[in-house]
Amino acid sequence: MSKKDSENVCFWLPNQTAGKMDVLTPHKMIVVFLIQEYLRLKKTVTDGQAHAEQPHQIEVSAGDRKRFCMLLLKLIQYPDLPYKELYALLLSPEYGVHPVHLEEFKKLMKLLKTVGIDVMFDLYNEIDKLIMDNTASFQIGIVGLYLRKVFVTMDRMSFHEMKDLYLATIAYYDKGMHAIRLEPGSDANYTDSDSFRQPPPNQYTPIEPSDHGSHSAKWSVKQSELFIAQQSALLKENEAKALPPKELQKRLNEIIHDRPHCSQAYFLSYMNNVRVREFFGAVHALQRVFDRTPSAGAPPPATSAGASEGKDYQYSSLNLAILHAEFGHPRLARACLRECVMLAQENGDPTCLQLAHAWLSHLEGHCMPLPDKTTSGSLFHATSLHILSHLRQGSIAGRRPSELFGLLMVNDLLNCQRSMMDLVATGIAERTALWTVYGKHEQASLCAQLLLNVELKSLDKTYNGNGICQVLCALVVRLAHLGEFGHALVVLQHAKQRFPRYPQSRDWHLTDHYVSVLRALYRGRFAEANAECQHLHSYDPHLALLQFAHVALGRQDFGTAETFLAQLLADEALAPLMRIRALLLSANVHIHNGQAKAFNQLNAAQMYAQKYHLQYEEALVNLHLAYLLLTHLHAPKQAFAALKAGLETILANGPLYDRARALFLFARTLVEMERHGATDGEEAWEETATTAQLQQLTTMLPTFEEAVEMFEKLECYSKAKDVYVYLARTYHELGAVEKRNRYSYRYRLLEEQYPTERQYLNVFL
Repeated sequence: MSKKDSENVCFWLPNQTAGKMDVLTPHKMIVVFLIQEYLRLKKTVTDGQAHAEQPHQIEVSAGDRKRFCMLLLKLIQYPDLPYKELYALLLSPEYGVHPVHLEEFKKLMKLLKTVGIDVMFDLYNEIDKLIMDNTASFQIGIVGLYLRKVFVTMDRMSFHEMKDLYLATIAYYDKGMHAIRLEPGSDANYTDSDSFRQPPPNQYTPIEPSDHGSHSAKWSVKQSELFIAQQSALLKENEAKALPPKELQKRLNEIIHDRPHCSQAYFLSYMNNVRVREFFGAVHALQRVFDRTPSAGAPPPATSAGASEGKDYQYSSLNLAILHAEFGHPRLARACLRECVMLAQENGDPTCLQLAHAWLSHLEGHCMPLPDKTTSGSLFHATSLHILSHLRQGSIAGRRPSELFGLLMVNDLLNCQRSMMDLVATGIAERTALWTVYGKHEQASLCAQLLLNVELKSLDKTYNGNGICQVLCALVVRLAHLGEFGHALVVLQHAKQRFPRYPQSRDWHLTDHYVSVLRALYRGRFAEANAECQHLHSYDPHLALLQFAHVALGRQDFGTAETFLAQLLADEALAPLMRIRALLLSANVHIHNGQAKAFNQLNAAQMYAQKYHLQYEEALVNLHLAYLLLTHLHAPKQAFAALKAGLETILANGPLYDRARALFLFARTLVEMERHGATDGEEAWEETATTAQLQQLTTMLPTFEEAVEMFEKLECYSKAKDVYVYLARTYHELGAVEKRNRYSYRYRLLEEQYPTERQYLNVFL
């Protein structure tokens, strides 16, 4: 067998030194014994059919063959198992072997102890014969490659090493049989399908400590590479299916113990530490990548091997630089980036080079534009991310929405053409965010549901990354705004289970605290709202200050509210959407203080809304203007004109709370217009005015009732009481005693059932 052929059968791997060659363990020898007995059984069945021997003919069904093939795949790809667990697999419903096969295997294991080391030498000759007899099927098959690896390794072993392997195999078998005999019912336990516990999916059975010296159970080169590749892909695409952090670190420690030169294991350890925010361990794992030393006496690596090592080093340097940059160590970050740039240039890796230059530009404080034309397919990913970043900056800078959505459509088309599912999901999540910013909450909800219902599969891999978490959080907020707090909690729990680790967990933590603040404000539980605002401050300081101002205004602590809002508005980096909402709250403070400055605040908010194309926020400004004109200036016609400008937008896209107070204000405005319209003329009679106002009030009663239902659905009973207070007072002024008593009684019942602090009544938040 030439070296080139051996590379084709994956025994000598690129970048593998002498110290990286697999070690034959008792587990691997047991697998060879199983293959040997299966091939003998298969040959017996074939010969029996050829000679038409009817009596005592052995039949091997397709199900038996399938189970054995799946068993071999599991035993070859997964790490070594104790004999007790391996024997349990032989008897399990999913991987169980043919009874004759199992019986012959038992006889061979007993013969191994009786005959002695001659069985090992016979096995060597038997493997050679099996390979020669099954050349066609063993040329590219997994079993053939496995047998070739074992054959070449045994060919290189000395007599002393063969003896040690034999003794280790005997000890491995004896230890397993002793554990089986200690089980009550022995084999019967394993044949019962109910008592056999199949390990959960994606969970690797722990390797028990072994006392077999150098032949203890170990991870082979291919097993460790497969495990690292699978877990890395799961952490990137679908973390929920990856091993838990503690279990994954245990497996990585085993791999590092067996293969201390494996840089991929250290890098996966770094990723595992980052997901639990163990940054000290993450830095240590990256530094360990550079501590590897080649085995003594190992041949020099080939050119491809050197390039592979360089790529390991360059991405480790890049991630180490990112950590130092996040920790505020620019000098160390620049040093790591210089090394990364040098290695990326040596290896000709444009993607890594672009990433390194981007971080270097970030540290230097200037923006590095991407090239106008991307000739390398590997840079499409970076280009798409650049477009998404441009969309976010454009929405903050006041770019026209039509331009941003047109650019987003082009980006989605490019991502779909190249099946970049992570960017497809991120693009839809970005579209959801843009619709939310521009006040089209129904469109945002449709985009979120589209992403959750679409099948994001590429090469049999389902994407489950940050974009999914963001739209789940958007749905939670939308459901909370609609008063569906139970459904919002269900979706939030789903997000917690689906994305349990950092950084995705930050999104649902923020959403959880925000919804809790919102619900506490609706209920008038200000102490609870304050506590949640303090938690929220760790995730979004601007949003937390805004909610602190909400709480203070609800308590009618106008001085504290003004302090929070002044601190918020003094920040030059405040987003336009947040600034407009802060100006609206500031206008509320001035309204209740009786200051005319409220008009200035509302005018400033309206200018910002028009400048940044925030249609929904402009409608809210019109709503507040109408409230101010109606209640403080007693100008219902002007209030109706202002309300009419934004009413359609609020009713079509607004949260339930905004819709309820808009309907309440709309009905009040029409009633007040009837009163003022009737008294404008000099010859108008008071009785006629009262009758007209009563008729208008009766006409608008369904609107008032609808507003009450919305407030009660949100558990905002203080606002429902505001409606009852208004109706009772209005009927009292109009002399309708019976209806006044009816709504007074309804107010009393609601107050007894849900008592509210008086200070919260009639606050138009």
